Amino acid sequence: MPIVCTIIVNEDITMFKKTALVLIAALAISLILPCTQDVFAKKSKNKTASGTLTETVSLSGEETVTQSGEGTETDLEDTSAPSDEPGLNYTKKVLYVGKTFDLELNGVEGKIKWSSSDKNIATVSKGHVTGISAGYVYIYADCEGIRYECLVKVKSAGLTTISKRIRKGNSFKLKVKGTKAVSFSSSSTKIAKVDADGTVTARKKGTAVISCLCENGETYTCEVEVYLNILDIEDPTFSDLAPTVNMSFEELVGDNGIYDELTAMPEAGTYKIIVDLYHKVVMAYTKDENGKYTRPVRYMLCGVGASSTPTPTGTFKMENYRLRYEHFNKTNCYGQYWSILTGRIYFHSILYTSFNAKDYTDTSYDNLGKAVSHGCIRLTVPDARWIYYNVAPGTTVVVRKGSSDDKETAAIREKLVLAERPKTRPNLVKGEIPDTDNWTIDEVPHETKFIQGSQNGGEAAL
Repeated sequence: MPIVCTIIVNEDITMFKKTALVLIAALAISLILPCTQDVFAKKSKNKTASGTLTETVSLSGEETVTQSGEGTETDLEDTSAPSDEPGLNYTKKVLYVGKTFDLELNGVEGKIKWSSSDKNIATVSKGHVTGISAGYVYIYADCEGIRYECLVKVKSAGLTTISKRIRKGNSFKLKVKGTKAVSFSSSSTKIAKVDADGTVTARKKGTAVISCLCENGETYTCEVEVYLNILDIEDPTFSDLAPTVNMSFEELVGDNGIYDELTAMPEAGTYKIIVDLYHKVVMAYTKDENGKYTRPVRYMLCGVGASSTPTPTGTFKMENYRLRYEHFNKTNCYGQYWSILTGRIYFHSILYTSFNAKDYTDTSYDNLGKAVSHGCIRLTVPDARWIYYNVAPGTTVVVRKGSSDDKETAAIREKLVLAERPKTRPNLVKGEIPDTDNWTIDEVPHETKFIQGSQNGGEAAL
């Protein structure tokens, strides 16, 4: 860096004074310049291959860790560097514990000094990197005053699935990451058996632990819960018929992140739906051995129309217009799993102020079991989802006024108690909501093709 020293000399100053000033200025320059050069030399040693400067903190011995704050807590994928540019062959790499890979410094001549920011996570010797424990670590290659770095994510080996809920009769396959399976075994083959290739088949209601012995000498486990679909239970309990009573608040209002289009559904005659406005209960029935709709399938707590905007009564056939997550026109509200009943009347979830489930409205949850809607039938998300996928267009729906004399429905309503809304609003992450329901989307019978209709009644009543 050039340093300019300007000296103003008065003509009246004697030659001796002029000479002294020049000598002083030269001495100052000789003292300042080495310091300035030393500062830039130190910064050059910390210069990365990308040309950016990073602050480094000495740990112990040869170890250093870069305090650049770039993505050390985020997921990453293997990233190769351009082969025609000087640098490491990888700038990012995923590695399993006990596995290795080789780093090479291309296009650079000179002695290379290799180091790891944390030897407890990964070590390096002459570019050979070994994963020690799970975490993030930088591997450095210092050459000719320039530092090249590779961000390594070390992952633990194991099963890709550590817990699974599965319906009796269904199967899934266990997969191993970071090592190879040697053998599989089940703690109870009566509940769930496992084949040599890791295929697990659910056989009986209950819980079994599937163990996998691997080449690395470790044994990894997966807990499998086998459940019965409500249609397979001969004498269902109330919680079998009303699974929401055992669900967490997060599951009752959350978003599972699945937005697939409806393609097919069960036959329209599979269920009959009864909505009781007095008790604020939706009840689904299927046929008994005599072909009568007497066998209960699902009980659901609901919100119904207020006295000024009542839910219409009568016998209806479900229409064929459905929306997964949509905005109510002319309002600041959204809802999940819209299933049109008739006109502007829908079955749908509680309300939200955005397309994000974390923005649920407190009152719409608190008002389940009350008459406050504009005519629509509001439900928890799991119940609205059940109707959306299972209750086909053409299904008979009876909406009745109901009465206090109906002791049977009153008994159902009394037991339909949901989880309390937490005082602190949880952060509901889409797709990370637990699923404890007694059915799954992929097991819904595809007996009749679903064809999207039109919103004949116009804007939903809300």
